[in-house]
Amino acid sequence: MTLFESPSQFREKAAICRIFETLPLQAPLAEGHIFRWFALNTPMDLGTGGSFTSDMDVIACLLPLPKSVRGRSSYPPHSDGYIYKTWEVKVSLLCRDGTARSLKSGKTANTIKQLRAYRRFGSSNVSLLDVYICETGFMDRNSFPPYPAQQAILAKIPDLKSDGFGYQILPFEHDKDGDVDIGLKTFHVPTWYGSPSTNFMLLPAIQTAPVDGFASLIKRLNSCYEREEKRITTGKGFVCVVFCRSCRQLSLKPMKDASSCGHCGKDLRLQ
Repeated sequence: MTLFESPSQFREKAAICRIFETLPLQAPLAEGHIFRWFALNTPMDLGTGGSFTSDMDVIACLLPLPKSVRGRSSYPPHSDGYIYKTWEVKVSLLCRDGTARSLKSGKTANTIKQLRAYRRFGSSNVSLLDVYICETGFMDRNSFPPYPAQQAILAKIPDLKSDGFGYQILPFEHDKDGDVDIGLKTFHVPTWYGSPSTNFMLLPAIQTAPVDGFASLIKRLNSCYEREEKRITTGKGFVCVVFCRSCRQLSLKPMKDASSCGHCGKDLRLQ
């Protein structure tokens, strides 16, 4: 089953895991920075009973850029020397005939509300990541974005910009041959909104200092990384921090295996 065909209740988590198992999809999120870790589908309170009970879809811990290469993607680091970014992820479907499904074009107000919750929690850099999963054959027949998706994207930009939220889009096609995962096809975002063809960012996020709950959360995620990095052998590539709702544990996983718990082995996409 491809991501396009996956059940809607599991599609977002499955898409997030697949993105971080594939370097060409995760790399644009780092904006040229070297990342220390990404954390996926992390509860804000991690079961502590706090007032923030939703999940943070993606958190990134990035290394600052050297002064010699700093540009518009350079953000001031936190007091611990790292840069922290967060994304709320929304998934839409593009059919091979160029039509779209699940665009959520009428739900921008709800999305802004979720992003504001990230900021109230103390996140220093908040962005929306619109993922477009293309049906097999879409990229051979269509350019991106098709008209319905373009209209939905452009409609969100004024509200996101006025609140200082970042906006990135990520289109890809996932294909399988029976039970064999053929992989992904990607293409660059064109310059129809003035975005370089190698950059998936439409709006940069306004950077602030991590505070309150978020500062405590990243301290816990960093502790997990520092505690478990030695058991991740070299050659495994980059790593991500994942949370399992079955055993209520954080674990560090190689990004090529981001969809299962490092403790109990449960499939995180189905939780």
